[in-house]
Amino acid sequence: MPFSLLRPCLLLPVLALTLASCAYIPRPVAGVPPGAPWEAMPLRKWLAEDRAEPIALSFCAPPECSPGLAVSVIRVTGKDADVTERLLKDPERLARGLLSQAGRTKPVKTRIAVERLPGSPFPGFAITLVPADGGKRPAYGAAFGRREGEALSVVLAIGEDPDAVRKTAREVSEREWGS
Repeated sequence: MPFSLLRPCLLLPVLALTLASCAYIPRPVAGVPPGAPWEAMPLRKWLAEDRAEPIALSFCAPPECSPGLAVSVIRVTGKDADVTERLLKDPERLARGLLSQAGRTKPVKTRIAVERLPGSPFPGFAITLVPADGGKRPAYGAAFGRREGEALSVVLAIGEDPDAVRKTAREVSEREWGS
């Protein structure tokens, strides 16, 4: 999860690219307000792969949504669904993997904290990524998942405000899948 993903200087080119590739009308994420300042992106056209099926991606950029927020819904299948489901239930495993130095030429320079998110019918967690040098602001994420037979649907929210990220991920998962 890059720290600068939600920075306005990067969102404007993404928005311009989105408008330039309007051959696909994107589905907005359920649970976020329709229309401005939220924008839906044609995720399927950009990221279609065999491992994960992007369903929807919406973002809200500053200044309308300060400090900015992105939320997506994806579907994973097979072994990827099994691994993702285990990580949703055991986020400490994700943190250990992200911090692992195995196979890296450069040391990890990010502090990572994870927390399970109880109180939902869907397993989920929150993650905080903080540059060790303090040069950039922290990034926050939250994810919830729901098993659908062989597939696993995942809601992922990313932003710079931990409360907004958690609240949005919870609301979107409840809206997408019912509570």
